[in-house]
Amino acid sequence: MMVTAFLSVVAVREPDPVEYVDIECQPAAISVDCNNVQMVPLKLKALHRSGADAALLDVFWRLHVQSAGKDLGTADSPGASSEWEYYLPSDKWGNADSVIVEAYRDSARETLLAQKRISIVRQNPSPFPVDGDWKPLPFKYKNGEYFLDKTLGFIFMWMNPVPGNSDKHPFFDVAQNPDTTSWKSTQEYPLLGTQLLLARKIDADLIDVDNLRVKHLDGADGDFTGSVTATEGYIGAFKITNRGLENEKENPTATLRIGKDGGKFFEVNVSSGAMCGIRGDGITALSLSAYGDHSTGVKVMAQAGYDTCAIEAQGNVDLNARSGESVRISRLRASGFAAGVRNLGSSIMSAPPSYTVSDTDDIIIYGGPDLSFDPTLFLPSSAVTGRIVYLKNQLNRNVWVKGPLMNANNRGTTNASSINQISCFFIFDGSHWIHFYCG
Repeated sequence: MMVTAFLSVVAVREPDPVEYVDIECQPAAISVDCNNVQMVPLKLKALHRSGADAALLDVFWRLHVQSAGKDLGTADSPGASSEWEYYLPSDKWGNADSVIVEAYRDSARETLLAQKRISIVRQNPSPFPVDGDWKPLPFKYKNGEYFLDKTLGFIFMWMNPVPGNSDKHPFFDVAQNPDTTSWKSTQEYPLLGTQLLLARKIDADLIDVDNLRVKHLDGADGDFTGSVTATEGYIGAFKITNRGLENEKENPTATLRIGKDGGKFFEVNVSSGAMCGIRGDGITALSLSAYGDHSTGVKVMAQAGYDTCAIEAQGNVDLNARSGESVRISRLRASGFAAGVRNLGSSIMSAPPSYTVSDTDDIIIYGGPDLSFDPTLFLPSSAVTGRIVYLKNQLNRNVWVKGPLMNANNRGTTNASSINQISCFFIFDGSHWIHFYCG
C-alpha cells in the first residue's frame, strides 16, 4: 500500500508600515505666571514616522493662540526646521487658554502635515482692591485688581496678566462676551470671603500669607530672605529714583566703603581730599578693559586752570604698546628721556650678517670684532610716521642700510645705502626713511 502526501507553500506578504508626521511638544502644557511671563520655552519637534522608525523632518510651523476656541493671533516660524522653540509674548494674549500647533510642508502653509493642541496653565493673580466704582478707558486694570459695585451687588476682578479694560461696564461685558471677557464677576459673598478680604483695617498678632499687596506699610524692623523691589523711598542717605540710588546735595552725606584686610578698600565720599579712593596692596587696585572698535579704556579730562592736571602719577609708569600699536602723545615735554638701544655685536660676539629694525629699536650700535663682510640693516617698509632710528657704526666695515630710503643730499630715493664709520639717523615720513647725517 502506498500513501501519497501533498505539501503546499503559501507566501504571506507583510503589510507596508504606516507612515505619518508626528509633533512632539515639551512641556506637555505651557505654564505662565500672573504677569503673563512664560518661564520655559515650548519646544517643538517634527518627526516622520514609518512603523517603529522615526526621523526628524523639516516643516514650516504655525501656532494659533486661542481663547475658548477663538483665534487671538498666530505666529509663524521664520523658515523650515525640524525643531523650534517659542515663547508667548508677555504683552498680549493674556486670556489665551490653548495653542494649536500646525506643521506644514510648504512656506505658504497650504499642505497641513500634522496638528496638535497644547493647553496653557495660568497662575492665579493676587487679589488687590481698587477704590471706587468702575473706571472706564483709558484707565487700565492690572491682573488681580477688583472693585465692588455696590449698586449691582457684584465684585468684578480683572483676570488678565496684560493690563487693560473693557469698552463697556464689566457687568455688560461679562454678559455679552462670556467666552472672551477678561472680567470675572461674583455675587457669592460667603465664597468670596475665603478668597478676598474687604476691610478697612486688620488688627492681628500674625498674618501668614503667601502674597501680600498693600499701598502703605509701616514697620519697626524686618527680615527679608528673598528679593525686594522698590521704585521710590530711601535706603539710608540714598534716595531711590528711576535712575537708581542718589544723594545729590551741596554737602552729600551718603558714603560707600568696601574694605578688606586694611590695605584693600574702595570708598566714595569718605575723604575730603578725593571723591573716590581705591587701594589694593599686593594686587591691582583698578583694572579697566575695552575691546572692539572705537573703544576707550580710560578717558580723563581736567578743565584748564591753575595747577590743574588730568593725570598725576608718582612712581614708575609702564606704557607698553603692542607690536603695530603706539603711545601717541601730542605736545610732549619730557626730561630724563631714555631711548631703546640695540647693540649688534660685542667684545666676544660678532655683529650678525643682517638685522631687521623692530618697533622698540631707537638706537642701533654696530660693534665687536672685525668682520670680513658688510652687514645689512633692514628698515621696515612701514612704520609710525615720524619714527626715528639712529645708527652708529663702529665696525671696520661699512653697513648696508636697505629699505624705502630718501637720500640725504637730495630728494632722490633708493633701496640701499652704504654707511661707513659715521653716525646718522633716519626719519620715516609715511612712505620713505629720510637719511640725515649727524654733525
